[in-house]
Amino acid sequence: MRHLTPEELLDLAEGSRPLSSAPHLTACEVCRQQLDELRGAMATLDADVPEPSPLFWEHFSTRVREAVAAESQPARSWFGAGRWSWGLAAAMSAVVIVIAVALAVRTPPTTTNAPAAIVEVAGGDVGSAPAADDPSFSLLGDLAGGLDWDTAAEAGISMAPGAADAAVRDLNDGERTELQRLLREAMATSRVGA
Repeated sequence: MRHLTPEELLDLAEGSRPLSSAPHLTACEVCRQQLDELRGAMATLDADVPEPSPLFWEHFSTRVREAVAAESQPARSWFGAGRWSWGLAAAMSAVVIVIAVALAVRTPPTTTNAPAAIVEVAGGDVGSAPAADDPSFSLLGDLAGGLDWDTAAEAGISMAPGAADAAVRDLNDGERTELQRLLREAMATSRVGA
């Protein structure tokens, strides 16, 4: 047995369809009860709603037209032209970052001036070290003896950062042993003098 659809029950409750068109109602208690509940709800809701004045519809359509026109215009922000300002700000930020990176890459590294104490070995001249047997080492000591780091840097005779570490790495085993001996000796004499 097929029950009445909600649309059929609504048509019967409103009276737009006669009861004789639904013979199912005579045999089905459930459908009759639903029809009675629907009629009761409609009777409760049956209230006289006054028709709005003719001016209401004119004013209503004007308000709708103004609201639609206001929505179609993009909102302007206080600092720019709306949505475009964010894109422009992002593009300008990218340009600034690219320029900063380019300047950082092109800027040559600065050299740090080493203290004058490094030039001296154990408080004396470079030529006074025990390895001064080599005449070229003595000549180098005589030439650089009165040269300080600032003057050497101005003349372009300065070391790049990390050059001393690279020079020590390039020493062979015998040279490293001799360097260690010289440093121990220089440290021992600097402790005695202090």
